[in-house]
Amino acid sequence: MLRNRADGGTKSLGMARIGCDLTDVDAVAESINFFGDRYLRRVYTDTELTQSQRTPERLAARFAAKEAVYKVLRTTSGIGYTEIEVVTDRDGAPHVQLSPKAQRVADQQRLGPIAISLSHERGLALATAIAFSDDAPADEDTTQQRGSDGV
Repeated sequence: MLRNRADGGTKSLGMARIGCDLTDVDAVAESINFFGDRYLRRVYTDTELTQSQRTPERLAARFAAKEAVYKVLRTTSGIGYTEIEVVTDRDGAPHVQLSPKAQRVADQQRLGPIAISLSHERGLALATAIAFSDDAPADEDTTQQRGSDGV
């Protein structure tokens, strides 16, 4: 992935890591009904419960987001659901906040901020997460002269 630089060249953003998850809203509703507060406290933070107003659709979207973030991090080992928090800003846009432990995992993998998108409709909740790893050279110069064949 490349980003334009002011001098006409480009800078590599590294490799994109993408995670996606689809969650059945009814399954989340059933977990809430069967396990109650035990389920809610194991999976969601107080902020998530407040912002979602505990509606199954919104909670399912947050659950899908957590699963999508796990896929970006490429691990679930030692990171609990409440260590990945999905919060909304004043405009209703979702954002990921990682616990210090989860942030260390992201930092070890040289991941930038994780962006997410959420949706729910017809009994399904979908979330996509993306972050860029800084594995590529920080200032890859693409202004070099190319050969006569354009390569």
